[in-house]
Amino acid sequence: MNYQIKGIDGVFEAEKLALAVLQDYCSKNDFTFKELKGIFPDEVQGDKDYIKQKIGGNTGVFDTLVEAKDREDYFASFTPINLTDASIVVSTCWGERNLPLFIDKAEAVGYSISLVAIEESSLATKHYTYIKTINNENSDQGFPIVSSCVVQTNGKYTLIFKLSHDGDGVMDQYYFYDIQTKVGGSNGSPWDFEEFTDVNDEWVEAYISFEDFGLDSNKISETLYNMRLEFVKTYLNETSDFVPSNAAIPFDKRDILKKEVKHDGVDYFTGNLVFEEGDEDIIPLDWARKIK
Repeated sequence: MNYQIKGIDGVFEAEKLALAVLQDYCSKNDFTFKELKGIFPDEVQGDKDYIKQKIGGNTGVFDTLVEAKDREDYFASFTPINLTDASIVVSTCWGERNLPLFIDKAEAVGYSISLVAIEESSLATKHYTYIKTINNENSDQGFPIVSSCVVQTNGKYTLIFKLSHDGDGVMDQYYFYDIQTKVGGSNGSPWDFEEFTDVNDEWVEAYISFEDFGLDSNKISETLYNMRLEFVKTYLNETSDFVPSNAAIPFDKRDILKKEVKHDGVDYFTGNLVFEEGDEDIIPLDWARKIK
């Protein structure tokens, strides 16, 4: 099921609906952690035993960033919301039993939420590109790649090409994720995907090829391969395609990079440079740490 929220652009999957509402609500109002819990209490997330068994754990609608640290798989950990006295992360554990309870609470504070049918006309492809490099102007090749990914989705499935440095060298990785079943796979090549897993990384026996999802294997593999070609051509130095260990952003593209700043009480510069373009939210929530 997908949902629309009146006054907020976009169409939201069930697992992202609560995040969208709370991001908007907290941007317009100042709340303490306790005050927001009074509006969206833990019980809204549903029956504890059912949630634990079927979805993955009783999380409450949200929790503090600190308390959720050991349960990151159950929260939108990469999109914290700042309250007046805490930073919170919103649960992604929503299903047919508990999401209606959240919608009731959201509508009680003024939101209008409706179901949206996925139609072919709405499946416009969305993109996201992320690159992290070392700020090393003494390199012969340019700014060396630390990690990078290219993501695209048509609303039915998501494809990802990832190029990263594992300490020994630069490696390619390719990902596929089916949005309806939440089943996906990864491979060191864009061809011959044979194993697919669920959100708990458990092998799903029913899927051994893209045809089992009703898709054309050649089309998916060619798209992944072309994503890699376009990425190398657009962003990397000339030798990257032939000598992956030399993968780097050339110095003449320095203007697209910005300093990576992290927040740990105070802002600090990591020493890396980053480029980011597109909609990061198209990365499946349960795959975010794998990709970036």
